[in-house]
Amino acid sequence: MRVGLGTGSTAHWFIVSLAARARDGLRVTCTATSDASAQLAVSHGLEVRELGADGLDFAGDGADAVDPDLRLIKGGGGAHVREKIVAAAAERFVVLVDESKLCETLPGWVPIEIVPFGAERTLATLALLGGTWPLRESRSDNGNLLADGRFADPIDDPEGLAAQLDAVPGVVGHGLFLGMTDLLLVARADGSIEERAPPR
Repeated sequence: MRVGLGTGSTAHWFIVSLAARARDGLRVTCTATSDASAQLAVSHGLEVRELGADGLDFAGDGADAVDPDLRLIKGGGGAHVREKIVAAAAERFVVLVDESKLCETLPGWVPIEIVPFGAERTLATLALLGGTWPLRESRSDNGNLLADGRFADPIDDPEGLAAQLDAVPGVVGHGLFLGMTDLLLVARADGSIEERAPPR
């Protein structure tokens, strides 16, 4: 299998578990969404390759928030652009969360990645959408700037906001993952695992 590896605390354990399966004979090649995930995978004996034109069979990743329609907010680790590329390249995108990440409405927080050129103008344009857009001190593995859109209210129209963000020149990508999840696995406090498929 060609497997996409996410980034973050949940993805960490997915990578470790996948490596254990590989040592037992599962044949996989991996594409990582961050330098940190690539280093972790290699340190556990997994083969990591660049994403090719033929895509991936499967990708596994976590999320920062999930609503009942399996719309996600991702990007706490700043890897959301690569994560979205990998998720879109996979025939099956599976998201793993604990029950604390479930919400009725996505919270008013959206990570974005922007190019450094003209960043002040890009941020000023984003401010017209409402909320505040503070820059992070860190950059993405792509060398771009990271910022977090913070709104007073939950996001009641994720598709509309995504379209507005996509239309701002200088925005490389955002952390709204809409209509991409094929399966959600939810770890419950009692140790059980709930499976959720997207609504039809």
